[in-house]
Amino acid sequence: MEITFGNKITKKTPVYADGELLGALYPKELVTYGLEDGADVSIETKDMILKETLIPRAKRYAMNLLVKSDKTETELLRKLLSAGYGEEAGEAALEYVKSFHYIDELRTAESYIRTKMDYYSEKEIRYKLEEKGINSETVDMAYDNITEDDEAEDPELKAALNFVKKKLGSRAYSEEDLSYEEKQKVMAAAFRKGFRQESIKTALKTLNISY
Repeated sequence: MEITFGNKITKKTPVYADGELLGALYPKELVTYGLEDGADVSIETKDMILKETLIPRAKRYAMNLLVKSDKTETELLRKLLSAGYGEEAGEAALEYVKSFHYIDELRTAESYIRTKMDYYSEKEIRYKLEEKGINSETVDMAYDNITEDDEAEDPELKAALNFVKKKLGSRAYSEEDLSYEEKQKVMAAAFRKGFRQESIKTALKTLNISY
């Protein structure tokens, strides 16, 4: 198979085997494996590069990322690929951390919801979690677990109320202080953020503002 080089990433050179990215190697590693741009290598050499160098490095990188913060499978793989690892090394690193249960998407979803639910609508939170690669069933379970912990409080209403307060700023919350146009702007802003109309109206009513 043909080896080709990409443009250097800091001190490392991206290495491709038959057009497929293996990962980025340091100059000494290129020498160690006898790699030259445009040269042919055996499958055994390619496998050795992955097994001895790129996959162990990808595993360490993945572990370091997870130490800093929880990541979903999708997020972690994106990080690995953007750091210059090929799919084979990235997938191997992902399977490695999964084998130790270092990735817990339910825990990640619950943590994210708890940090955002006071100011963001459920609709927007679900959208953000979907971007992270968490499926709807896991998000449903996370919301169920959270609401079971605090059944007395409606998280959607609390978030809507906080959003409206923030939108109004430090001004007094009274009917006389808000024009019809201002109330419509607040309601429209909350609706765009994914809050249900019922929650928005209840939040305004709580602040003694009619709609």
